[in-house]
Amino acid sequence: MNIISIPFGWLMKLCYMIVKNYGIALILFTFLIKLILFPLSVKQQKSSARMARLSPKLEKIKKQYANNQQKMNEETQKLYAEENINPMESCLPAILSIVVLFAIIDVVYCPLTYVSGLDKAEIKESTTLLTNIVTAAEELDKNDLTVSQLLAENKDVYETINSYEKSKALKDENGNNVTQQVAEILSAHDGLDEYINNPSKFSKKLISHPELLMFNICSDENYQDIFPQKVVDEVNSFEYTFLGIFLGSFPSWSNALVLIPILSCLTQLACTVVQQIFTKKNNPAAAKTMSSMNAMLYILPVFSLWIAFSYPAGLGIYWIISSVFALIQIIVLNVIYTPAYMEKLAVKEAASNKKKKKKSFYQKMLEAQQLQNGTAPSSRNVDIEEVDQTKLSKAEIAALNRKRINEARKRMAEKYGDEYNETDD
Repeated sequence: MNIISIPFGWLMKLCYMIVKNYGIALILFTFLIKLILFPLSVKQQKSSARMARLSPKLEKIKKQYANNQQKMNEETQKLYAEENINPMESCLPAILSIVVLFAIIDVVYCPLTYVSGLDKAEIKESTTLLTNIVTAAEELDKNDLTVSQLLAENKDVYETINSYEKSKALKDENGNNVTQQVAEILSAHDGLDEYINNPSKFSKKLISHPELLMFNICSDENYQDIFPQKVVDEVNSFEYTFLGIFLGSFPSWSNALVLIPILSCLTQLACTVVQQIFTKKNNPAAAKTMSSMNAMLYILPVFSLWIAFSYPAGLGIYWIISSVFALIQIIVLNVIYTPAYMEKLAVKEAASNKKKKKKSFYQKMLEAQQLQNGTAPSSRNVDIEEVDQTKLSKAEIAALNRKRINEARKRMAEKYGDEYNETDD
């Protein structure tokens, strides 16, 4: 996801530079993403409307060839080819939405890496050091010890920390052991370990996302000298908030942030319900099968509820914003691309393709499949040794060569009494 996140990071950085607030930048970013993907959504809507128009014909094919699955598939594919419809088009926007979501997770978790002006090496060095400090502080807490207590009893902080397996393995970004350095930092900063182990001041939930932890610790003047001043200044000047909410906070049932998961679920549910209403209106034939799919349709709202509780507030806010834009998009697309309008487009496109002698995607795919199976007009009832290959396409030549190889294998099997199984290789 890191490779996918980089271009999204550039876009987010541009948005942040314009508005100087990460939460507002998130709204602008989501709008731009929806705008970029809008042509695909239009294509998906067109495909859905065309599928609705074909529903009666598809039902007729199903009834006519109910006892012959192969013939049913062939006739269905022919119908798609004739109507220039790709039934898989509707899946692409949904797949891209999931990809964007997981790329956004990375961008939300790592605002300093993707949006700030800091050098990535400086960020890595600081976040790795912080992770090591947190690990050592946790080990002390597990053993009911504090650095203040150790110093009061004249015990060596390094020796104590180094006796723990996790602390013994503390390493920097280059793989060097830094247990001694961590012990010195904890000894020099009275109460640092207690600060880290205090859930009201330091969020341990973010331990796997140390960039967000940097906002916690750099805000306290007592511990700012642990990191380079450039890093501290950048972190403290970075507006990682939305309406006063720190985007690294986790929603829970015990705080006001619980509204984020609830709104996330409700907005996603609204998208599902509105889409169902339009589908039933524009494609009555689909209403018969929708009842059996209702459970699947409600999985996404439940998933958004889980996402918003399991991840920092920034991701839940993104999901809400995305769902609101998606709802607007659903209404706009369904109002414009009605079955009547799509009927006009289909007739116009069919006439245009016929005039240009342009083959649809499915027509090309069907011909290629027929060619591979030896049933295409170019290969049917033709002696393969008499075919002039200069008049064939690359796909036809490849099919012809496969046929020659299979016939040669068949002759060899018959000659030596072996079993022969035809392959497509």
